[in-house]
Amino acid sequence: MAKTPQEQESWLLAGWQRSQFDEDSGPSLGVIVNIDRVVVVTGVSSGIGYGITKSLIAHQCHVFGSVRKEADAKRLQAEFGDFFTPLLFDVTDEEAVTRAAAEVRSRMKGHFLLGLVNNAGIHVGMDAVADLPISKLRKQLDVNLIAQVSVTQAFLPLLGTDLTLKGKPGKILNMSSIYGSYTLPFSSAYSASKAGLNAMSEGLRRELKPFGVDVVIIAPGPIQTEIWGDLVRNAEPTTKKGSVFNGYVQNAHRLSEQECSKPGWFWDSSVVGERIWKVLSSKSPPVHVVITPNWWLNWFGPTFFPRHLVDKEIARRFRMSRPHKKYASPGAKEE
Repeated sequence: MAKTPQEQESWLLAGWQRSQFDEDSGPSLGVIVNIDRVVVVTGVSSGIGYGITKSLIAHQCHVFGSVRKEADAKRLQAEFGDFFTPLLFDVTDEEAVTRAAAEVRSRMKGHFLLGLVNNAGIHVGMDAVADLPISKLRKQLDVNLIAQVSVTQAFLPLLGTDLTLKGKPGKILNMSSIYGSYTLPFSSAYSASKAGLNAMSEGLRRELKPFGVDVVIIAPGPIQTEIWGDLVRNAEPTTKKGSVFNGYVQNAHRLSEQECSKPGWFWDSSVVGERIWKVLSSKSPPVHVVITPNWWLNWFGPTFFPRHLVDKEIARRFRMSRPHKKYASPGAKEE
């Protein structure tokens, strides 16, 4: 039977107490060795979050990592040992996030965190905006934008706004995407959530300048994670039956499958993990970090070329260059 949030909290606290006071067990689990290298990372059970956790621990950081399943908490604690403490919460559960922040605070002994990495996120799948269920849009924004603000608010005192704490203020790293800077057809909900996160990060960075808290936008491209597999699995047309967009969404689905099968199309999540450490350990980090293979195709072209040229190229890739047959000129070939 699934534990209630209160039972989950008790399980975590009991685990910490056993790890700290059971002298017969050898090196204790979840013990913070270096108080200056403590990082909170959300969504660490797999993908980029797991890669970040692994890289940070390799650099002698202690990671408080959020997971939603008790099995993942136990698995990761067993794998990473002393340098990892699981936090059981869903980023959309404000009360659970607040409890997790209180738990971390109790372990920090009056010190600031080195950083918070807002990594947890989802992609709800491909839809034409005209047919996008509002419930899916709300879910996309709730997880990828609103929850990130909720987590940031909860942990912000531990990063620099609680003036009673000791040490240097920490950094906030928000996991955006290259698609927060431009939008592909039928992924508007995802791009909207990431563009919103970019805007929130810009404002937050300027608001926190007096407190010495750096806010950095991390913008990965295609990284080998479950979110890309979910995109392909969920990309089957969910538009309305008989929608004029169905054929175009099917083309986009096939394009996603083809690109996902290309050698070198993805980078490993460890690449992101190492860049995260570089940012956290930097005295003057950049404000926007792009991490993507095929840099010219995935970043430079779509963001620096004139918009009308980008539109033309994207229409070609998605087989949307020609007018719909209803509006085609007499004698024009159908797409």
